[in-house]
Amino acid sequence: MSEDAKSPGPRTRNIIENQLYRRQRSLKLEALQRQRTLDSGDGVEGLGPDPEPFDKTHIVIIFTEKAKLRHCQDVEKIIQEFGIQTTLEIVGKTEKYLYLSASVDTLLRLADAAELEKMTTTDSMQKFNNGCISDFLLPGMGKDQILRYCEIPVLIKDVIQDGIKSYLQKGYIEDLFPLHDILYLERFNWDLKRTKLPIEDIRNYFGSSIGLYFGFIEFYTKALVFPSVFGILQCLFDLNISLVCSFYVIWTTIFLELWKRRCAGYSYRWGTIEMSSLDKPRSAYTGQMKPDPITGKMTLHYPMRYTYLQMYCISYPVVLGCVVAAGWFALYQFQIEAEVLADFGPDSWLLYIPVIVQSVLIAIFSWAYEKLATFLTNLENHRTRSQYDRHRVNKLMLFEIVNNFFSQFYIAFVLQDLRQLKYQLMMQLLVFQLLCIAQEIGIPLLAVLRQKYVEFRHREVAEEKLRSISDLPRYEQSFYESGLDEYHSTYEDYLQVCIQFGYVVLFAAVAPFAAIGALLNNVFAVHIDMWKLCNIFKRPFARRAKNIGAWQLAFELLSVMSLLSNCGLLFLQPNVKDFFSHWLPSVPDLSFVIFEHLLLGLKFLIHKVIHERPRWVRIGLLKADYETSQALKQLKKFKAEANKMA
Repeated sequence: MSEDAKSPGPRTRNIIENQLYRRQRSLKLEALQRQRTLDSGDGVEGLGPDPEPFDKTHIVIIFTEKAKLRHCQDVEKIIQEFGIQTTLEIVGKTEKYLYLSASVDTLLRLADAAELEKMTTTDSMQKFNNGCISDFLLPGMGKDQILRYCEIPVLIKDVIQDGIKSYLQKGYIEDLFPLHDILYLERFNWDLKRTKLPIEDIRNYFGSSIGLYFGFIEFYTKALVFPSVFGILQCLFDLNISLVCSFYVIWTTIFLELWKRRCAGYSYRWGTIEMSSLDKPRSAYTGQMKPDPITGKMTLHYPMRYTYLQMYCISYPVVLGCVVAAGWFALYQFQIEAEVLADFGPDSWLLYIPVIVQSVLIAIFSWAYEKLATFLTNLENHRTRSQYDRHRVNKLMLFEIVNNFFSQFYIAFVLQDLRQLKYQLMMQLLVFQLLCIAQEIGIPLLAVLRQKYVEFRHREVAEEKLRSISDLPRYEQSFYESGLDEYHSTYEDYLQVCIQFGYVVLFAAVAPFAAIGALLNNVFAVHIDMWKLCNIFKRPFARRAKNIGAWQLAFELLSVMSLLSNCGLLFLQPNVKDFFSHWLPSVPDLSFVIFEHLLLGLKFLIHKVIHERPRWVRIGLLKADYETSQALKQLKKFKAEANKMA
């Protein structure tokens, strides 16, 4: 960097230069690996047998300008007490780095303490035991391959975070993040020959939470092929709405049930299927240290009554107020549209403005309410990540259903104007998809343009800095990646997919092409999501997840609502009304209840027929339980014999 870069303020965010650096680094690493292979483990000339300490760096800690040398050294000593290897590098007053790494033996010891689930040689999942490593060494596997890429940084972070918490709170530590593995990122490049996403690689690198998101979006995109084809047939042959209702009940139910089976397979292989509310608390959880009633260990505890008071006395009244406000705003849009119609006539182009403005404001309200829902859920202080996500999604879905779909329900069942319903639905869906595309493509493009200025200012590392840098490639990558944005969660991604699913199924009787638009959007969006995750964001710490959590319930809720809404559209048809009025003149509405209950019964039957866990997963879980019980019997027998001998 130049002299004026010694106090850089905001860190460099040069995506273009970062990519050039990564590509050059990737080529160097590939050449080094080839050289190692040729030398048969003898080392590369001039570098010795272990020439790349940079390859072993798992986490980087960056200190603030406020941190003195003694603070950096104190943090280093605390971390070293846990058996973590450290390298402190003071490049300048504003650049202080602490690189963390760990030996395989240390990582396996941490994995044992964390009770990670691993596949054994008997093809069952068991908690990892460092004293019985041979039980977890599958054919052709070394002990350095037991842990996945995503697990190593999390093990290190979990063991050191309590020790350095005070330094984070005092503002001595600016950031803590795992470095990207440049060679591994090559697996995620867009390949036109690839027919499916590398879900296992995604999980191994980013963790099960992100792996499940990409697994779900791939499964959902493939499932959209069926309603897309059906939508084309619906337009060509003007299919009866009763057939449309039946198709979407069957499709949504089978899609969601089959996804449960796919998800159970993922979570079993990834060792997360038996996660519960007793898992380790999330980092933002607060409380008092008390003995755990199960393990006896000292853990954080927070009275549940305070959480319930916050939820039912503050959070949900605020949510209800926002829902009422969103409904009132949707109705006010119709008043404005009626005034425009009265002033300018039905042929005026000004009639498009209220719908377009409403569609844009819906996106703005969604963004604002997401911040509010997050704030309220933070105040509730839920213990685990799954509990936190579930309550946040519950708040969000109450608002989003009203915010996005209240106007359609009002037009369909109060105004009973199917022509206006189709117009309103297609306009909102069009604006929604355009905003999604703008967010998926526009943000990366703006980020690249924003970096042009940084690229223009960037120069080579000054000579005086080179003397204090022990590993230039490691320093450069740490510097580049420290300026990337932080990836928080899959929350916004699931929200977009959930709203899109609502547009596809809720009024499918009048919007047959919605599924085609969703299919085309998802084909490109999933690759853009992957590109952003690899290039625009820091590598996130992996989060464990056994399913998609509350989003599964959100999709199932929309599935049931689609059954009711499409049945309602069916009975708004004049010929259907006349038919049932003729046969059931006293209670014509009873026919709606009968037909709707028949479809609900069909949905329930499909739910019961399709088991949520594949047979091989159930066998694997039973096998693990059996092996655990047998091991416990052997342990008791061994203790009894030892007591007799004593």
